Amino acid sequence: MALSIPIAEYDPAWQARFAEEAAVLSECLSSLSPRIEHIGSTAVKGLGGKPIIDILVGCPGDGALDEVVPALLSAGYCYYACYADRFKDRRFFARLSNHSAQAFPDVEQLPDRTAHPPTHHVHVVAYDSVFWKRHLAFRDYLRQHPIARDAYFRMKVKLAKGVWESHNDYAKAKGEFIRRIERLAAL
Repeated sequence: MALSIPIAEYDPAWQARFAEEAAVLSECLSSLSPRIEHIGSTAVKGLGGKPIIDILVGCPGDGALDEVVPALLSAGYCYYACYADRFKDRRFFARLSNHSAQAFPDVEQLPDRTAHPPTHHVHVVAYDSVFWKRHLAFRDYLRQHPIARDAYFRMKVKLAKGVWESHNDYAKAKGEFIRRIERLAAL
C-alpha cells in the first residue's frame, strides 16, 4: 500500500503537548524515576515534521523495560509488542487517535494509521543506552545548528513528496543524513 508522509511547519504548541504527556508519563512511571525527554522534529524549535510528539523515556537499566508495559497500557497507550524481539533494548508505545489501549503482539494486528493516526510515540530505553545517547545528541545538534536543522527540514519535505510503501521506508531514506549529524555531534 503506497502512502504519503504529512510534513507540517513547526508548531509551538508541540512543546505544550509534550509537557502534558510528560506529566502523565512521569506519574504513571514514578516508581522507576524516569527521565523524560522530547525528541524528534517536534522537539526542535523551527523544525517542521510529522505532527507526532516523540518522547524518549529513560529508565534505570534494561530490567525496567518490561515493567513499563502494564503502566503505559493503563495510561491509554498501545504497546507494539511485535517489535520487542527485534529491538531488545527498547519498548515502543503510541497513543492512537480513536483507539483504546491495546498490545499488538503481531505486525498483522497493527491498526490502520489513517483511521487511527498516532499523536504520540514513546520509546522506553535504559538511560545510559546507545539509543538514548544518539537521539539526544541528534536533537541537541539540530537545536544548536540552524543550518543543519533547515537542511534536514528541506530533505524531509523533498522525501515526503515521494510515495512510500511504509513509514519505515521513509525513515530509512533519512538515515544517511541522520548518521552524518550523529558523527558531527560526536566531535
